[in-house]
Amino acid sequence: MMTNQEVTALYIKFIHGQCTQAEIDVLLSVLIEEQYRDAFPEYKQIAPFISKKDVLTTDASDRIFAAIVETEIPAQPVADPRFRPGRWWAVAASLLMLSGIYYLFTVQQIPKSIKTVYRASDEKKIYQLPDGTAVTLDKGSELEVSNHFGIDSIREVWIKGDGYFSVAHNKKKPFIVHTLAGMNVKVLGTEFNVSAWKDKAYVVLNKGSVEVNTADQRLRLQPGERALFSSLEQRMEKKSVDTVFYNAWKNNLLAFDNDALKDVVRKIARQYSCSIEIADTNLSRMTFTGYIPRNDLDLALNTLGKSLNCTVELIDGKYIIEPNQLN
Repeated sequence: MMTNQEVTALYIKFIHGQCTQAEIDVLLSVLIEEQYRDAFPEYKQIAPFISKKDVLTTDASDRIFAAIVETEIPAQPVADPRFRPGRWWAVAASLLMLSGIYYLFTVQQIPKSIKTVYRASDEKKIYQLPDGTAVTLDKGSELEVSNHFGIDSIREVWIKGDGYFSVAHNKKKPFIVHTLAGMNVKVLGTEFNVSAWKDKAYVVLNKGSVEVNTADQRLRLQPGERALFSSLEQRMEKKSVDTVFYNAWKNNLLAFDNDALKDVVRKIARQYSCSIEIADTNLSRMTFTGYIPRNDLDLALNTLGKSLNCTVELIDGKYIIEPNQLN
């Protein structure tokens, strides 16, 4: 670990164009470390080293800053092209220009909308990303991967639906999973399950450790823990869970834990793209706990029928669930 004095010394060497490429890489890596922010001097202390033609616009510096802190800042019109003094990250942006590695800015300039999209429209699929990370997507899920994945200082993906990640370890390039609900997962290399929809997202950790964050909340998970975030309540909570239950879909099983029968039926109908109706009000109030096959409809319905002591019949293209008749 570098001291602040070492970072400052390397920074001054950087300004004078005396760094090797290895030293440049080290300095860039510490830009994202919170503990080193005080090691960078104020703008007024380096102003004599920066010529006017080399100064980035505020919009440009904001875009580089967004890359460094893993957030996305929209472009804003600016009247003054000079840096706003006193911000350590403005100094960092000028460093990028002065060192001749302006490529970082040009990479981030490319719209984030340019991504590779992986989809599992009709069935579960397994994809391997360029860094060796394996992602299993559940049916109806999709994953977007930046076309600069592996080039930027972070590896970013965006998920909608359910996915299981086995992330290739790279301590220099954190792996970030963004969700629609606003919860993000940051890892170096580990295995975890993510479910991400518009109003809710959760992550269940199997191996290693991950950091889960929202706009104003941050948690660190250990194996066997789940972080659940509701975008409506803007609240994130952590608890210990059974990872086998949450990973059941990977083994072609639908998992239920004291779920109302109407919710169980809805999930089965969605999985098999069929119509199912509960014909009895009392049945609707029943709950089900257990596992049901995802790849065999007849077996799934038979399992449900035997568990709840009911019958399932196909009538006019619709499956009807009724209680067994007493003898």
